Amino acid sequence: MKNNTLILIGNDTSPTLSAAAAARGMGIIPASIDSFASGEPFVELFPKDKENTAAHAVALKGKDVIVVQSATDSMTHLLMMVHTLKAYEAGTVTVVMPFAPLMRQDRAFDGRFVSLGAAFAASQLKAAGADAVVTMTPHSQAAIKAYRDVFGDAFKVVSSTALFTPDIQRRFSDNPETLAIGAPDGADKAADEGQKRARRLARAVFGRDDDDVMFLIAKTHTGVNDTKITDFKGDVAGKECVIIDDMIDGGSTMLNAANLLKAKGARSVTAFASHGILSGNALEKILSARADGQHFSIDRLVLADTLPSVARKIAALAKTQPKLAARADIMETADILLRAAEAEITRTKKPPVHNIRPLRKKAP
Repeated sequence: MKNNTLILIGNDTSPTLSAAAAARGMGIIPASIDSFASGEPFVELFPKDKENTAAHAVALKGKDVIVVQSATDSMTHLLMMVHTLKAYEAGTVTVVMPFAPLMRQDRAFDGRFVSLGAAFAASQLKAAGADAVVTMTPHSQAAIKAYRDVFGDAFKVVSSTALFTPDIQRRFSDNPETLAIGAPDGADKAADEGQKRARRLARAVFGRDDDDVMFLIAKTHTGVNDTKITDFKGDVAGKECVIIDDMIDGGSTMLNAANLLKAKGARSVTAFASHGILSGNALEKILSARADGQHFSIDRLVLADTLPSVARKIAALAKTQPKLAARADIMETADILLRAAEAEITRTKKPPVHNIRPLRKKAP
């Protein structure tokens, strides 16, 4: 299969991306995305191929290009990739960020002068020449608004619901007598994004999102990365429980929720998250924690591969504690994200629809 879309793959991406792009018939642009000895970043397309410069210029000019980069530590490289493509006359550039950087810096706070990273990242991508942005499960509605203010309808969100639902149905069932779904916090907030995410997942799995198929948890922060449970509702005794969250950083929120579910009689707890940040020893802490000193708090951890560091951290843990690492699974996102990017390219190329009837002359 061959299509006219090209793809430029950054350094911080899933190892399955190249195969997924090739399977969709995309032409992969060879590139050197690196830094000089001084540390200054650079991007070069079609490196070490001066003999075919003219052919590459023709191949690039006016083409639709997808750029993929999670950009956690390499936002400058991402901006340079976009700008370089536009400088050499690529047509449209659609940026796919499996994990969009700075999303937690999404709002101002009274009495504090904090950086507004989500809005800054969006404006910088636009300035570099990006025409559209696709990402998976942003942190909040405020973060989404920051990008929509810049890109409008050309900012596309891919929900992890489509990724996780089939896996949950394979692992368990769609019987609410044996399965319950919920978020690790936010039940005390009417517009909480985590609760909306859990309800979307419940509707996808059960066909409904009432309290009979869900559990509700509220929390409060006791520190930057520490939380405690303040309220709980739901019947989870004897059930398999699924906790869904957008990201796991230090892991305390997820562990607090899992410990509570086990205390309420949950048969098992499986934690799903779109983005595994896993700061420090969070992975080991999450997988080794025991709710009652005997049974694991989280029986299984399922993470999307939006951050390639997840695979590296699981592999590193497997060398020292293979039994712990064996309880962590990774789900591939390349295909679902590339499909969303191609759909956005197709949408922008559709001719406008004019609902104007041609004038007809009246009969004399």
